[in-house]
Amino acid sequence: MKYILYMANNERGSTLVLAVLILLLLTIIGIVATNTSTLELIISGNDKAQKMAFNQADGGTEVGIELVEQNISLAGFDSTDLEKLGEVNATNPNLYLNTVSTSPSDGNRDAYFPKDYTGDEPHTNLTIGGNTGLSTGGAIQMAAGYEGKGKSAAGGGSWVVYDIWSQHVGEVNSEAVILLQWRHVM
Repeated sequence: MKYILYMANNERGSTLVLAVLILLLLTIIGIVATNTSTLELIISGNDKAQKMAFNQADGGTEVGIELVEQNISLAGFDSTDLEKLGEVNATNPNLYLNTVSTSPSDGNRDAYFPKDYTGDEPHTNLTIGGNTGLSTGGAIQMAAGYEGKGKSAAGGGSWVVYDIWSQHVGEVNSEAVILLQWRHVM
């Protein structure tokens, strides 16, 4: 009986069991922390790709504005004008005459850049279309302006409101589409 009580009160080896349990607990915490860090890196990488795609599409609208204004001033692009566009490839030389535009894609676009991209590389597609409108104004305002009443002289006119769609297809299948309306006053 004394031997059984001695074995029950003997604590040799319990330190080893306790150390193994603590190591097991720390290993589990380490694995969870590593998985969480990996997941966070994937999330931040996807967030970065989406923000870059949005900013590239936004920059594409600025290119679209310049493209429209140049196309209007030249009354369409000819072959020498198309060569001067740099990295932009205008697939429609008279894009300022478009009346309807829809969201762009690789199969539906008036322009794209960079000019020499391959199918898997990041690129931006543009579609452009405009609707003509008339502005208000008349001779009454002009006469009031001459009288010094502080009104402006406006004779009316017209404008074209262009819908400039920009789609950027970026890395890791990120994509952003932006619609900008640009008013060209005549």
